[in-house]
Amino acid sequence: MIKERIGLIVYVNAMKASRQLRRFGNVYFTSKREKYVFLYVDLEQYERSVETIAALPFVESVLRSERPFITETYANKKGKMQEEV
Repeated sequence: MIKERIGLIVYVNAMKASRQLRRFGNVYFTSKREKYVFLYVDLEQYERSVETIAALPFVESVLRSERPFITETYANKKGKMQEEV
């Protein structure tokens, strides 16, 4: 069964310390230039994960992805609603 998950963008001070974020979820992308890590965590444990990640000494800020909360139904040119993508 597939679990619901949510993306977190974690800005860090040092990329070397960002390896510790692997224990909280799946690391999807890291940007050395802009010093952030994009990772996925379970939606059920989201609030607890954000609190523990934000408390780490090398973390500057944590942002939540808006993807699960955006509707995926779009209108075509004639104004009719398409089916969900």
